Parts: sequence; structure tokens; C-alpha cells
Amino acid sequence: MPAPSARSRARLLARHGRVSPALVCPLVLAQAAEIEALPRERFLTDATKLANGLRALRGAFGHDVIVTAAADDLAAVAAGDLAAAAAGDLAAAGVGSPAQQAAAQQAVQHPRVAAAVEATRRLAVTADDAALAVALCGPARLAAQLGRSPADQAALETCGAVLLTLAKAFLEAGANLLLLVEAEPLPAAAAGAWRSAATPLVNVARFHQAAAAVVLADSADAAFAPRGAVVCLPPQQAGPGQGIALSPDPAAWLAPPADVPLVTSLGPVRGGFAECRAAVGMLTAAVTAGPATGPEFWKSSRAAPASWRSLASAMRSSVMPGGTWAPEAPGASIAS
Repeated sequence: MPAPSARSRARLLARHGRVSPALVCPLVLAQAAEIEALPRERFLTDATKLANGLRALRGAFGHDVIVTAAADDLAAVAAGDLAAAAAGDLAAAGVGSPAQQAAAQQAVQHPRVAAAVEATRRLAVTADDAALAVALCGPARLAAQLGRSPADQAALETCGAVLLTLAKAFLEAGANLLLLVEAEPLPAAAAGAWRSAATPLVNVARFHQAAAAVVLADSADAAFAPRGAVVCLPPQQAGPGQGIALSPDPAAWLAPPADVPLVTSLGPVRGGFAECRAAVGMLTAAVTAGPATGPEFWKSSRAAPASWRSLASAMRSSVMPGGTWAPEAPGASIAS
């Protein structure tokens, strides 16, 4: 019997916290700009190009999940005009205050956010078998990007409010999976404040019947994950039932253990189209095949990154001179 579609598996993950086979969701997005032959910034602010490019990227890479936001600088750029947030004025006004709500709403209107949300809306209709994921920096990471201390409770509250507004926009557009990515260990002194900021994000995902995951750099932080969220950790730290957070460098990837619900990355995947196409293809094949588990697997897999780099090099032959990918069968355009 064929496996359920990725979108169906995302719904199962939302209901039960587990699914088989795992959803393969590396945070690949910027590589799609190469398909559309556009500069990154122009690509990210054009909803039509973004939707078309991401659909073509999934067709080329073969992964389960289309990522319409990749936990990069999107939230920080969207909140970049909020000088008051960085100065603490909005935090002093209080969570849920009119000033803080207006600031969060302003972030949604940023051109990059508007394009990503609109692309999500279109793909929810046209890519009916793919799951759609939005990955946002977690509250601590966003605080650091805005020049605030990730241990500052007021900063975490303000960042949580901005992220909640962004998450709502993507979920209402049809996202099936919300990921909160913290690429650095959480400050122990602010663990409670971080959980208070992250919990509403998980709750709003569950309200929209979407799966929620927290992607963490340190297993010690798993204890602070909001209830109902799938916890993703680096491979050697993940326990039974937890997801895998691979390195952003695809050359460092190893095939994940069996019986994990979700495989993602600890931030946007680095590298060009050809390298990422090879790595994501091997990752998807490994998940489908059901790799071995346990210490012996990891020990025997230390040579894997070199083989992945070799395959990536070989696959550069599928890239046209000048670095532009030429799809074999271009998909239909998603009209604006």
C-alpha cells in the first residue's frame, strides 16, 4: 500500500505526534531562486515567482514538504522598522497592548512576508499532495537578531507577539506545519519566559489543525518545549519519538534513524542548487528505505558526508552553464 501523501501525514503528525514514514522537511528555499534565475531579494518578494519556484524545487529535489519560510531573517527584517521594540518601549507597553499589536501587524505587511503568505495560499490549492511548512526563528533567536538579549523576558514577550502574528497569517493561508527554530542553546535563566512566548505559537498551530515542532540545538532545552510540539534535536541527541534537526550544511548530513516523525534542519540549508539537490535526494531515499538505527549506524556512517559531496559534484552536470537549472518538464505557472 502506498504511503499517504505528505499533506495527509502532516495532519496525522498534528493529531498524534508521530507519523511513518517521516516527513522530510529540510529548510530549502533560497535555492529556488536559481530555478527562476532571479536575485534572491527579488525572488523572495514576488509571490508568483516564489510559488512557482518552490513547486519546481520540490519536483527537482523530491522531498515531502514545501517550505515557504525558512527560519532565516524574515521575521527580523519584517520587524526591522520597529525601533521601539529594540529599545524596549513596546515591551514596556505590555503584551497585547495596542502598540504591540500594531507593531506585530506591521510585520505582516512587509513585502517579503506578504509574498511568502500569498505563495502559501496559492500552493495550498495547487500543490495538493505536498505539505506546506513555515519555519520561523524562535523567540530567543529573533530577540538576538533585533539586538536584544535572548535572556530578556520583555524582549521574548515582544518577539513572541510578532511571531504569533506571522504564524497566524501563514496558518490561515494553509500551512500544515509550523517550526520554531532555535539555532543556539536557550539561556537557562530565561527558559520559563521562552516557553511562555513559544506556547501560544504551538497553540495557534493546533487550533488550525497544523503540526507544530520546536527545533532545538541542545537536548537540555527539550524540557522547555511547549506541550503538543514535536521536539527536533541534532541526530546524536535525539531520543525515541523525537524529530531530527540536521546541520544547515548538507555536507554534514547523515541518514536519520528509523521511526522518527520529522527530519528538518537547524536553520536554512546552505549551498547551491546542485549540492542541495543531491543531498536532499539522498536524505529522502534514506528515509523511504528505513535506515539502520543506534550507535553502530552512526559509527559506520561517518564517511557519508564525503559521498554526498561526491554525488553533489556529479549532479552539477544537470545544471546549465552559468548556474541556471533547466527543468526537464516545466510545471504550469501559478497565475497571480
